[in-house]
Amino acid sequence: MAQDNSNNHYGKSYSGRHFNQNKKKVKEQGHFNNKRDNNKNNEQKSYKTLKDSSIESPKLDTPNCAFCGEPIYDLPSAMCDKDTLSPIHFDCVLQRLNDSENLKENEKITYIGQGRFAVAYFENPHDLRHFKIQRIIEWEDQEKKAEWRDEIALKFSRTK
Repeated sequence: MAQDNSNNHYGKSYSGRHFNQNKKKVKEQGHFNNKRDNNKNNEQKSYKTLKDSSIESPKLDTPNCAFCGEPIYDLPSAMCDKDTLSPIHFDCVLQRLNDSENLKENEKITYIGQGRFAVAYFENPHDLRHFKIQRIIEWEDQEKKAEWRDEIALKFSRTK
């Protein structure tokens, strides 16, 4: 006589078509056994609610660069003019520094934060992890604050 193995030590076992039929019924009822299916459904819901939400990103002005005259579309990454404190493209400042500084072989100008640049010496120009700072160039005065930066901060730090 054949032995009944339907009750093993894990509980009742399902095999073959019975398991697949039960799985289909569960999916039709809206319950998910599969974590991947459940996460996929949650991602779709959250995307729809995020897309339909009324959160607006702040609109920023697009002033013209004091050096090149082109509009500045990425105002938060702009630098200040030393004299007038008007916004300048970061790339325009970098270009002006590269033109005005007498760079030696294996030296590059890099931004080090807080409105400062450094002339860095790279022993191996292919390895940008190892360098020595030769001199620091103070581009923006920490004592002077530009009004356009305050406007950006107010727009982005506002909460409702």
